[in-house]
Order: sequence, then structure tokens, then C-alpha cells
Amino acid sequence: MEIEDYPIPRVYCGAKTRSAGRCHQPAMPNGKCRLHGGKSLAGKAHGRYRTGMFTREALAIRRESRQLVKFARAMLADI
Repeated sequence: MEIEDYPIPRVYCGAKTRSAGRCHQPAMPNGKCRLHGGKSLAGKAHGRYRTGMFTREALAIRRESRQLVKFARAMLADI
């Protein structure tokens, strides 16, 4: 039975297989099936979380800080 023949509309995982096809397992809320990372935890709930130094928020803060320093140096160079 092909996926298109299934009567209930579903969201499928879609991870690429080694044979260049797509995974046909139903997706979890994060968009991947349980076999391709759907049950993976993120953030503090993840087992490898240590300091939070490389979280998205921390990286964004450092990126903004670098932009401010670059702007300040440019302003001082004009004086």
C-alpha cells in the first residue's frame, strides 16, 4: 500500500534513507519520527547539557555583543 492510498492525512518523517527514498513513519511534534530524532530532548532536559554556553540564546547574545563592539570601534575610529 502506497502512502497516497492511506485514507487518513498524516505528516510523515521524511528523513532521507540510504536508498535515496524518504522515511514513511508518522512524524512526532518536532517533525521527525521516533527513529530519526523525534524523541530527542533539547535544552536542559538533554543529557549532554552542561553550561548553556552554546545554546541558541547564548550564541545570539554573543553575536549582538560583537556587533556592538564593532560599531563602537568604528565610532571611535572616526574621532
